[in-house]
Amino acid sequence: MNAPSKDPVLKAPCENHRPGPGARAAARLGGRIPQIDTRRLQLRGPRIYDFDAYAEIMTSDRAAFMGGPFTREQAWGEFTQYTAQWLLHGHGLWTIDAQTRPSAGFVTLGFEYTDAEAELGIFLCAQAEGQGIAEEAITAARDYAFDTLDWSSVVSYIARDNDRARKLMRKLGVKRDRAAEEALDDAGATCVYRHVREDA
Repeated sequence: MNAPSKDPVLKAPCENHRPGPGARAAARLGGRIPQIDTRRLQLRGPRIYDFDAYAEIMTSDRAAFMGGPFTREQAWGEFTQYTAQWLLHGHGLWTIDAQTRPSAGFVTLGFEYTDAEAELGIFLCAQAEGQGIAEEAITAARDYAFDTLDWSSVVSYIARDNDRARKLMRKLGVKRDRAAEEALDDAGATCVYRHVREDA
């Protein structure tokens, strides 16, 4: 894994907003991604300017439990593939806007290339921690998976050493799926928490 650069951030041309018909078409497409409003949050489709917050997370030690830290280029690849899943699967990455901070983090119903099934995942900016945002956002995304997508279950892949995320799963009442963990064949490095719809 390439270590992230400590130099000042140099943006690639693909990261910049480009006004004109293309930008307007992108805005129309983005407007079709389902928006979820909770008591304190709005989950909305990602926009080009959200990438700075995404890269801030992924190029830092905050990404250690997700295989990082990553380079900015690698973070761009992740950001675009999660966003593209809306077109390919009808679900994907939401940006979390909080009352106190826009682009507070991200929640996803999406696939990594090697995932056996879609994952419910969340990652926040450092400034958004400790405010209950993760619990509120993950509950809203899970409700969308069950109520709108009509899924009977969805998993969260959590690194065994990620005590904070595992505590959140327990708070949400989510149980580990030992059979799914064994199928991963990763020497027990990952815990699989399965969210199950009540009527499933």
